[in-house]
Amino acid sequence: MTTMPTRSPMDRAVAGRTSYLMIHNTSEVVTPEPEGRGVVRHPKGVVVFQDGRVLEVGTGAEVVRRHSEARPINAHGRLVTPALVDCHTHMIFAGHRAGEFQRRLAGEDYAAIAASGGGIRATVAATLAERDDVLEKTLANRLERWRANGCTSVEVKSGYGLTPTAELRLLHLIRAAALRVPVRVHRTALVLHALPDDYRGRRAALLDELCGQTLPEIRRRDLATAVDVFCDPVGFSLKECRRVLECARELGFDLHVHADQLERTRGAALAAELGARSADHLENAIEKDWKALARAGTVGVLLPVAALSLGLRLPEAAMLRRSGARVAIATDFNPGTAPAQSLLECGALAARLCGLNAEETLLAMTYNAARALGVEAEAGHLNPGAFGDAVVWECETLEELSYWLPAVRPDAVFVRGADLALPTLERRVWP
Repeated sequence: MTTMPTRSPMDRAVAGRTSYLMIHNTSEVVTPEPEGRGVVRHPKGVVVFQDGRVLEVGTGAEVVRRHSEARPINAHGRLVTPALVDCHTHMIFAGHRAGEFQRRLAGEDYAAIAASGGGIRATVAATLAERDDVLEKTLANRLERWRANGCTSVEVKSGYGLTPTAELRLLHLIRAAALRVPVRVHRTALVLHALPDDYRGRRAALLDELCGQTLPEIRRRDLATAVDVFCDPVGFSLKECRRVLECARELGFDLHVHADQLERTRGAALAAELGARSADHLENAIEKDWKALARAGTVGVLLPVAALSLGLRLPEAAMLRRSGARVAIATDFNPGTAPAQSLLECGALAARLCGLNAEETLLAMTYNAARALGVEAEAGHLNPGAFGDAVVWECETLEELSYWLPAVRPDAVFVRGADLALPTLERRVWP
């Protein structure tokens, strides 16, 4: 029997009987293998949780007999996988931009919409004007929606504050909202998203403030574990991003890069050079860039809804396989280019747009996404010692997860080994 690791601060107790339980009578249990290079399928498998962690996963009556004292949970012949991991969201914001969506459908380009007061700055203005308590509760409700859809680990970026002071406000609210729901929230400071109006003509002053004051303050207050930048001609240059990322690395932050989205700026190469956890978007990255990510161990994160919204092409699965890079899929949930509220549906889109098979798609939404956040030892799989986060899906086979549209719904979502009620359906927010 595998000895389980010491509890972590994120392994807090939740409502429900979490001590010792067993999911049985499954169609199959599918989980990434310990190294995350493939998946293991257990026909009619069994998963055993104890004290919020996976104790054993396997097949056969002998597993059931070994754990006769565990509380049995009947899966009724359905598929069981690890809970999903969404490694890229912009989830804290106010308002929406549905009107802009209609303008884009009518043929207006993003630059024209932004010049008329739309785009990121429209969301920044709405977010600045919203009350703190409303932003916090809205974020908590969104996190609860993600859990109801089978996603129990979620990255949330700041970024709709733009100024250093406004970004600190959003990071405080992300931390507060995370305490309201039984979801693991990974906080990222997106400190270079768009140039604040106050710093027009003073770009260097913004970088000086971020490196000299803001990032050290975020570290001191423990407001985020990672730093992200938007490396793009409409965002910030390679040189500007390098300076902020190097400063963040010196302070001990994990690194992420919005890279090579609208054109190839060598953002992926920068992410690989600096040892970033992930390079995200990558619509204009070439095979050479993906191979650099593979050598560096940096995860390439695909954001299919943003690509679809902007008319950009996602890479082909054959090239991704040749590169050897790890591939994750995320929602990129934001009010502008990716109002996507289901990670599983994003996986179904990526399967169609890239040609990923069912096993590759599951890996991209579980183990590889957890690796992009640096938590693959404990999330994104059901190997002994991992967090007891699992989903019983309303289907029987892994292949159905990327087949059905709208997405398959969870029958039950386990968090730290507890089968919780779904407050989203009960119209309440934790606690």
